[in-house]
Amino acid sequence: MRIHYVDPLEGFDGWLVYDGTDCRLAAGGCRMQPGLTESELAELASRMTLKQHVLRVGVDGAKCGIDYDPRSAGADIALQRFLRFLREQFLTRFSMGCDMGTHFDDLERMARAEGIPSVKYAIKVAQDISEEEFFARLRLLDEHVGMLTLGQRRAGHALAHVVIAAARKAKTGRKLTCALQGFGNLGRAAAYSLAEEGIRVTAMADEYGCVADPAGLDVAAMLALPHGAPVAAAGARRYVSGAGCAGGPSAALPGEPCDVLILAATQDALSPEQADQVRAPVVVVGANCGLSAEAERRLSRRGVLAIPDFIGGIGGSGSMEAIFGPSVRPSAKEVLDLVAAMMRALVDDLTEHASRAGRSIREVAFQRAAQPWSVGERPYGHCPYLPKRRELR
Repeated sequence: MRIHYVDPLEGFDGWLVYDGTDCRLAAGGCRMQPGLTESELAELASRMTLKQHVLRVGVDGAKCGIDYDPRSAGADIALQRFLRFLREQFLTRFSMGCDMGTHFDDLERMARAEGIPSVKYAIKVAQDISEEEFFARLRLLDEHVGMLTLGQRRAGHALAHVVIAAARKAKTGRKLTCALQGFGNLGRAAAYSLAEEGIRVTAMADEYGCVADPAGLDVAAMLALPHGAPVAAAGARRYVSGAGCAGGPSAALPGEPCDVLILAATQDALSPEQADQVRAPVVVVGANCGLSAEAERRLSRRGVLAIPDFIGGIGGSGSMEAIFGPSVRPSAKEVLDLVAAMMRALVDDLTEHASRAGRSIREVAFQRAAQPWSVGERPYGHCPYLPKRRELR
């Protein structure tokens, strides 16, 4: 199902794309991007379905957005008009998060201005819980767990624990080291959680260049930088500017020696030629469409374990299961612990099945997502990877 929007004042297009009609609830982010198309949103919605169904969460995928530059002076009011148009969807079936060009706090503020209690209000309806309980659980996203809020940490925390689980399955055999492409919201949160686990991030690339230190970068100093500041501003033993790298700022990263290369920035982050240069035995993709099919094939031919984006980037879906699935409301810290446990169990399950069947993680995940299962009346609370809270102790 696709809903088309034409802005009454400026004439730009917007869409809400539902991928599937099996579940009472559909979830996905809101993107604001110049040149955005309906077909792009359809592809992203299908990936959201994969994420939900691999987890065995009773939620279909969705995605919405407008063809608009988020840096334009009229961006906020244009986006608010789009949310006004989607009002009935928020109150019935569509649970929305943020995506490229949008921020969750802004979306919530705009929604309230239009009489929409929350852009995630459809969860309350589908989960059949009281407004008090719904908002109490939703407010967990605003609570700090360390330097960042749960909302800021959840996707990157999941990515970090996918990395840890994948490296363990690949038997890297020494203290884990990682190279990270991207230091936006996802990359920052992943770096934070990796550092908490005592894992060295030895190289990092952003749009400005690549920094490296075999002893480990100062992640705390990097997190203290304002959003958008070059990672090199925190200091490092070695810095390669974007201008000095054929192929762009991240071109130096694949050749860095490490155990896991993490792609947490843009789509098609590695060219096929760069895939041939990767020195890590494991590549984990967190960004949507972060690795092309040809680059993934080249990695596979070289024996590199590649974890696709709909596994590495599954943290948003997993965190909603961790918040709304337990019968007793968890704390913000418990949500992170539940997400970490879910990621470990998921990666263990997929890699074991892939090994036995002689297939890729991607193939096994697609097969798992396509298998029918009992959705249940409520979307959350049935995920087989969600541990009991007592199991975390």
